[in-house]
Amino acid sequence: MIGAAKTQMISPNIVAEYSVSVSPGFIFVLSENGSAISPIAYSTVLNGVGPFNYQWTITGSKITINSDTSANTSFSASGFNTSYSEVATITVTDTGNGNLETSQDVIVDIDFE
Repeated sequence: MIGAAKTQMISPNIVAEYSVSVSPGFIFVLSENGSAISPIAYSTVLNGVGPFNYQWTITGSKITINSDTSANTSFSASGFNTSYSEVATITVTDTGNGNLETSQDVIVDIDFE
């Protein structure tokens, strides 16, 4: 999934798109033992100047972000006979380009049986 593109001037005549993508774009974990850790969500900045700052947030309180200021992270939760679905968002700040920001959402589903 690719986030909303931001425009940046590279030179007076060249404009590039600045965005972030996340893979996988949807995270699903099925757990039978009461605790779960997701696969790693990898972010990739497309264009931009850098260096970049990364900030992950999540809509709820049941799923934990394991590395909230890293380009890549995993998610964890615990429970029994329940399902959690939350939206995680990575926001990337391009500090080398006037602190422009772009972001991308990823749905995280963790189901416990």
